[in-house]
Amino acid sequence: MDSSENTSPTGKRPNVIIILADDMGHGDVSLYGNTLIETRNIDSIGREGVKFTAGYSTAPLCSPSRAGLITGRYQQRFGFEQQVSSGAYPERREVREEDGSLAPIQGEAEYLRRGVPTTEKLVGEIFKAGGYKTGVVGKWHLGHAPQFQPQNRGFDFSCVFYGNTSLQHTNPEDPDMISLKVDFHDEAKDTAWTRHGLNGVRRNGQLIDVDQYLMFYFRDQVLDFIEQNKHEPFLLYFPMNSPVPPLQVPRSYFERLREGIPNIAKRAYNALVLAQDDVVGTILAKLKSEGLDENTIVIFVSDNGSAESRPGSNAPYSGGKYTTYEGGIRMPYVMKWPGRIQPGQVYEEPVSTLDIVPTVAAACNVPTASTQPLDGVNLMPYLKKEKAGVPHEALFWKLAGYSAIRLGKWKLYMEPKKGIAKLFDLVADPQETNDLSAAEPQIFEDLNARYAAWDNSLPPRAWTNISHVFKK
Repeated sequence: MDSSENTSPTGKRPNVIIILADDMGHGDVSLYGNTLIETRNIDSIGREGVKFTAGYSTAPLCSPSRAGLITGRYQQRFGFEQQVSSGAYPERREVREEDGSLAPIQGEAEYLRRGVPTTEKLVGEIFKAGGYKTGVVGKWHLGHAPQFQPQNRGFDFSCVFYGNTSLQHTNPEDPDMISLKVDFHDEAKDTAWTRHGLNGVRRNGQLIDVDQYLMFYFRDQVLDFIEQNKHEPFLLYFPMNSPVPPLQVPRSYFERLREGIPNIAKRAYNALVLAQDDVVGTILAKLKSEGLDENTIVIFVSDNGSAESRPGSNAPYSGGKYTTYEGGIRMPYVMKWPGRIQPGQVYEEPVSTLDIVPTVAAACNVPTASTQPLDGVNLMPYLKKEKAGVPHEALFWKLAGYSAIRLGKWKLYMEPKKGIAKLFDLVADPQETNDLSAAEPQIFEDLNARYAAWDNSLPPRAWTNISHVFKK
């Protein structure tokens, strides 16, 4: 690729902002069908660029999904199949193997060994080596021992919490704040409703006090990062802490929806998505005010679907977080790059969050030769119609009791330990209701063999989580 194609008239390489929602369902965004609210800012990314209608995450669960996105590789290739941690103090819980027996390593030692191994290159390491200023703000959830922390993995600036969630507002009794409990995350001890332990906020590794609504605090950190680095190319990874529990949102957003959404939990959830959309809008406005918007690649995607126990929406798909039905892995996924990606484009072939690293690296002339072989592909030649065919012959998923492979319009959904395998035609049956395994035995066997070959190429998973969710 000619490097001159990817520079602005001033000769500066493009900036990159990757925005990752947490547990946002496919149907939570108005561009993807939410009629209860208008997410005009998130929608604008797709309208000014490309909307992927078959955009997938690499897992239906937060932590492994992030590991795939941030490396451009199937996370199972380095043993990161399952959640790295849950709760503010994971070391206080027993660690058990899949058969229910106690694991040989317990307590803090077990959780300190979990993370993306240093043999893998994260997007921060790749871009820093390529001459970019790099930052991460929000939810990390990729390991918390020193070798896994963002400031030691290529990010010049980090302001994150290490756990799977954190308290949005430290005073749930504040009359200006709506705080609701909606599912099992809210009942789990030391998980959603605390700012302690792994839920504490750390700037460049140092614990800090945040006396502000956390999503808005992270917004301000993003704005400051852009301000500080506006004169040189930067990459910012912004894994947002929304709309994952705890469900806390400023009352002003909640009241705006009072007439239209009578269900209180659904109203609060959509209010939180509206607040999240405003944060995205503030970032887009900052880029525009600084004259950076024409030379910045912006990507918005979710890490996995909404849990079915919550008031989010995975419509029109079945299933949700934790499962490899479409509702767990098919995401709102939009990207813009003015002057390079045609506005209003709708791309219908399957793509993955695996593709983010190779796409932005190629766009920014950042080498990836030092990485392990990438599973993602550069999407730009497909979006610009310079390359025929499809980005991926097949896509694969594996998480605890759930697996899947998609090949063209066909998808094989599996729960291997239960002996369940169902074949779906996603074009004719996107809700996955009609099992065609008996009617199409050759396709069923082909997909099964392809999945087995991929699965057999993987190392053993590096750790095991036993959870009531998986019932395994």
